[in-house]
Amino acid sequence: MRALIVTTYNDRSEIALYKGLADAGIGVEVICSPGARDIESLRNHGVHVEEMRIRHRLDLPAVRRLRHRLAAERYEIVYAPRNSTLSVSLLASIGISTGIIGYRGTVGHISRLDPASWLTYLNPRVCRIVCVSEAVREYLLGFSLPAKRLVTIYKGHDPEWYAREKAADLGSLGVPPGSFVVCFTGNIRPVKGVDILLKSLLLIPADLPVRLVLVGENRDRRVQRMMNLPGVKERCIWLGYRSDATAISKAAHLFVMPSIEREGFPRAVIEAMAAGVPPIVTNVGGMPELVEHNVSGIVVPPRDPAAIASAIPALAKDSSLRERLGREAARRIAEKFHISRTIADMTSLFQDVADEITGRRS
Repeated sequence: MRALIVTTYNDRSEIALYKGLADAGIGVEVICSPGARDIESLRNHGVHVEEMRIRHRLDLPAVRRLRHRLAAERYEIVYAPRNSTLSVSLLASIGISTGIIGYRGTVGHISRLDPASWLTYLNPRVCRIVCVSEAVREYLLGFSLPAKRLVTIYKGHDPEWYAREKAADLGSLGVPPGSFVVCFTGNIRPVKGVDILLKSLLLIPADLPVRLVLVGENRDRRVQRMMNLPGVKERCIWLGYRSDATAISKAAHLFVMPSIEREGFPRAVIEAMAAGVPPIVTNVGGMPELVEHNVSGIVVPPRDPAAIASAIPALAKDSSLRERLGREAARRIAEKFHISRTIADMTSLFQDVADEITGRRS
């Protein structure tokens, strides 16, 4: 079986996946943007990589170049994990017998009235869509897509990736000694609910030495307006974008993801859990699939600052509970969401689609 992966950038899980597919005997080739992550690592693993820039969903030069390749080669599978590369792959493969597989990592932003949706996920020529969580799968089922077309495969991780990374020195970041450190990492947008998290600080007793460390670019005007409020300003440390976000969350006592909607399967939560940091998450998207309430973390309703304000002091005052939740969080990532499971599930999916394409060609 030959599989062409058409993407723009690569994250750590994807690099491990592509290598794992190659190790499983699939003839994997990758097209990605020049300078994408770990290109040489893939090549050293025996994966052929072509650097090609795909600028947007209707990049016609990229369509022509990709179509020439698909016509000259016989790929059973084209896997396109980005919106732009899925659209370009569908356009390039018109009239060519190959199985197009897409990937969906979030809830929302699809509409029957949006032509871009028909260039990607609603296009009937998409053989399968890999859904990062059951929440994403259920969302797509709402568009009357055939159930067979939608496959939930969690994006796996390996705890060893994070075990080798040293926790950040929070004191050097301005965290006072003796603080109970709560961390959030991610781009601060309205859907992330960081304003709800800040409101929860106002409900936590002033004598509890909570410090909230926020990592990520602030794109939420409501959060910007709250930054100097009494009860918020003195308890928050705003770090902006940091390349060492994982090391910072690893050093915290708690990790909080207060999203209010559209959450697929947030990597930031997974990274914290893999490091043994207990999470507080909202009952949004795929997060309840990731975190078992009172087993591997705490799940609270969205838009409920009082619920967060109740959970933080409870965990701050009970170190044994915190340690148990953190231990179970790390175990859950290692057992339920390990990258080896992702590789095995994707290998089976590729084989199923390849069998369909082979039967169609014969």
